[in-house]
Amino acid sequence: MSFNSTAVANQLVTLLTGLSGMGSAQIGAPETFGPRVGSYVTMGSQNTVRKATGVIQRETRFFCMIAYRVDGAEATAETTLMALVDAFMAALHADLTLSGTVTGLEANSLAADEPDYQLRAGKEYREYPVVVTVTQRDSYEVNP
Repeated sequence: MSFNSTAVANQLVTLLTGLSGMGSAQIGAPETFGPRVGSYVTMGSQNTVRKATGVIQRETRFFCMIAYRVDGAEATAETTLMALVDAFMAALHADLTLSGTVTGLEANSLAADEPDYQLRAGKEYREYPVVVTVTQRDSYEVNP
């Protein structure tokens, strides 16, 4: 396996797109969401370490945002997000290799401890972040 951030992001978008009730999913933060519910994936920090002679390992964090256009329905926004986050976490844990693109993953939503409402193109959205940390390994040339 080699390092491939785009393949990981594509797999995360595929999982998000497949969630029941998800309107749209894409790579990169949109200016606004067309449907009531949308999501996006961006790449965060990376940490690379040598694991063994000739083997390096990289952990990359991917920021997965799920957003609901509130339109005065705060309770519906919260319960919809709850169901989508549950389904996303279940989908992540159903295949910890993201179709073979990573050797493992972890997910957390620690950044969601404070409810976040954002304006996008004049509409208010309730946003819920999930950070997915993936591990990939690659080889490097060993000098004699």
